[in-house]
Amino acid sequence: MEHPHAKSIEGVVDTFNTDTEQGLSASAAKKRLEEHGPNQLEEQQQKSLFLLFVEQFNTPVAYLLFVAAGLSFAFGDFAEGIAIVIVLLVNAIIGFSMEYQARKSMQALQDMDKVHAHVLRDGEPRQIDAEEVVPGDVLILEPGDMVSADARLFQVSEIQINESALTGESVPVDKHTEPMEEDTPTADKRNMAFKGTAVTRGKARGIVTGTGMKTELGNISAMVSSAEEHKTPINKKLNSLTKKLIYLVLGMAALLGISSTVTGKDTYTIIQTSIAWAIAAIPEGLPIVASIALARGMLRLAKKEVIVKRLEAVETLGETNVILTDKTGTLTENRLNVAHLSWPETDIDLNKEGVSQEQRDNTFFRHLWKIGVQCNNADYDPEKGEEEAGGDPLEIAILRWSHTLDGEQTQAWIAAERAAEDPFDSESAMMGMVTKEEDGYYTSAKGAASSILEQCTRLLTDTGEEAMSSEDREHWQKHDDELSNDGLRCLAFAYRKTDEPPEGADEEDFLHDLVFVGLVGFIDPPQEDVKQAIEESKEAGIRVVMVTGDHPGTAQNVARQVNITSHEQTKVMQGKDLPDEVSESEAEELVKTDIFSRVDPAQKYQIIDIFQKAGYIVGMTGDGVNDAPALKKADIGIAMGLRGTEVAKEVAAMTLKNDHFPSILKAIREGRIIFGNIRKFIVYQLSYHLSEVLVIAAVSFLFFELVLLPLQLLFLNILTDVFPALALGVGEGRQGIMKQPPKDPEEPILDRSSWRRIVVYGAVLSLFVFAAFHFVRWQWDAEFALANNVAFFTLAFAQLFHVLDMRDNDEPIFNNQVTRNKYVWMALAFCTAAILAAYFIPGLSSLLSLPAMPLAYWGVVATAAVGAILSIQVVKSVFKSL
Repeated sequence: MEHPHAKSIEGVVDTFNTDTEQGLSASAAKKRLEEHGPNQLEEQQQKSLFLLFVEQFNTPVAYLLFVAAGLSFAFGDFAEGIAIVIVLLVNAIIGFSMEYQARKSMQALQDMDKVHAHVLRDGEPRQIDAEEVVPGDVLILEPGDMVSADARLFQVSEIQINESALTGESVPVDKHTEPMEEDTPTADKRNMAFKGTAVTRGKARGIVTGTGMKTELGNISAMVSSAEEHKTPINKKLNSLTKKLIYLVLGMAALLGISSTVTGKDTYTIIQTSIAWAIAAIPEGLPIVASIALARGMLRLAKKEVIVKRLEAVETLGETNVILTDKTGTLTENRLNVAHLSWPETDIDLNKEGVSQEQRDNTFFRHLWKIGVQCNNADYDPEKGEEEAGGDPLEIAILRWSHTLDGEQTQAWIAAERAAEDPFDSESAMMGMVTKEEDGYYTSAKGAASSILEQCTRLLTDTGEEAMSSEDREHWQKHDDELSNDGLRCLAFAYRKTDEPPEGADEEDFLHDLVFVGLVGFIDPPQEDVKQAIEESKEAGIRVVMVTGDHPGTAQNVARQVNITSHEQTKVMQGKDLPDEVSESEAEELVKTDIFSRVDPAQKYQIIDIFQKAGYIVGMTGDGVNDAPALKKADIGIAMGLRGTEVAKEVAAMTLKNDHFPSILKAIREGRIIFGNIRKFIVYQLSYHLSEVLVIAAVSFLFFELVLLPLQLLFLNILTDVFPALALGVGEGRQGIMKQPPKDPEEPILDRSSWRRIVVYGAVLSLFVFAAFHFVRWQWDAEFALANNVAFFTLAFAQLFHVLDMRDNDEPIFNNQVTRNKYVWMALAFCTAAILAAYFIPGLSSLLSLPAMPLAYWGVVATAAVGAILSIQVVKSVFKSL
């Protein structure tokens, strides 16, 4: 049934062929269960673990290395082939372990279904498994119940439902039974109860209008399942880079093939050289080092209360240039406070000023204070704190505030003997209490301004009680509207003194002939350090935009307090005003909005899509079930750890354990550092990989000999691709990184400056390696095996200590990020030992084809390796762009 909230109860009853007094019969319910299926969310069909693992090899790099391994096996080079396969397996295992974690994203939604439901069947209340609830069932709701299906309410009694996980509403909402407009947003459908929400007080009955996937929760589940998960920037850029390297290898292999055919060289040499180029051009350790560098960032963030689930999310944070943030609990404390007091001729903003002793002693204040405490059913003990407090959040806020004023007086008023009570009712929108005092009875009342004003005949003034005129009522109703538009949730307070119990006390009908006192406003205040964090975001070039299910006035009030926007610049849009289809030009205009209010799950998803169309890298915070599709859609989904639902945590890429907005900035800083480190070690890796390619190319084309054998290159690259590069990848970064704007999302992982460095560094390294090879081969007339040894060890030590060339241009040679990094020195020591072990250990030297060399040859190696490093340092000092 479409729009059940807009239908009358009679219309809903007719549509579902049910009875509000009898419910469904057992036979009818059974038939409907067969027709509509169980009341549960659909499970996503998941790939098998085997297929998930196999897909890790579905990359261009893997294809190229598989071909290289196959050719090695075909020509009998088994050690070489096995080594290449091992590299492929290690990379696949890392990718598999990362993707496996993402498989749980739907399980939390399904776990919410595992509850029981109370329904009316054959005129009798019954408890059944929630999966057996069907459309047309009469659902019985009581305090503590989890609503098991969407239902149109037809009977309510003081009912309040916590819908925060579904709609973002910060406090439990009252419900009624009257029809509403068709276009009413989900958060405002006050005659509906929704699957997955919780009853906090009161009772209700409703006709089930939707089960399983045909509920609001089911719609969200479907959106999560179908939500496009954006590929993170680091993945895009690494894929683009590796494709370029593959094209380079294929092009050079084709050129060599043509050249060799013309000169009559054998096929085996061509194949061996092509394999060597494949190994030389592709940084086999790049995925491993990138993953470990990101993992190191994850560990650092974990110490700062930020848990990152996917490695790439750390780097994505570094490129984030807009954060779409929820209001409740992220920017605010998720705790209502008394924020405003208003009585005739007086308005006190408690966020800016306190209550003076003179004000505390006046009649207005004493009445407001007393009414707030006595007309209150909350349970709050300041020694036990918020966790053990119970009752309505507004009433808890009053008692907390009262205890800060005078705990003794508060307890005395709480202990006063109660003579009668008129509980809160959503239809009357007010409540009252009668307490016995020494000189009579005191009736206290609080509720919506319109309801309280209607029952007031007098007004408290400086000179006493005066008759309330229609102008007075209009004035106070207008003032209540003004405060509400400023984001305050307001209650009106009134009282009445009598010598005897007031008329109607026995029938809970004594709220009349009251004296109006004033208004009390409540607000969920901003967290203390959020304002400073938003200022730091602006300095870092990051926009903060509020996206909330709350009212526009409340959102604007908080936005101004935390400096997201100002009075003059505020641009607010409600979810219902979002266009259905948005072009790129329209997106450019819509992203100028500072606050999106009253948004539902589909609209949050749409807002993210709008920002992504406009070219933003989007970070999205969320905590509820309603946030799940948007968290998945965002480039980086950020869930709240303390109050967040399991659904949100599973879908999001990262979780803030302390729900602390400033922690997002710490994560962004880490992301920027990680990107800088990744760029640094890629420049390091590709520059010496280029030198390998150039050396092989020069010797192959000039002398048609294969210098640097594939297995030698694989051994060397596994060492230098991992350990020195990893040391660079875990650097601590530079100060002031958050004073810089985010990088352009379209900027490649290697910009022009990086490519210049790679070419220059690679050319210098290859020049010295080729010179060493050429010198011993043609000047000393050395055998090819010895000349190859010289080339191998010159390259090994030159590219190993080339890591010291990775300082920034404005840093000194001997005291910089690299030289201060203890991991760099540890990597150099380990790799030096490993290279020497390959030479001195007989079995290993034989496997790598490294025969013994005379001491003079080692002198050539040392001279060429040191010369390469010193030359690069000279070039960097002369040309500051390098």
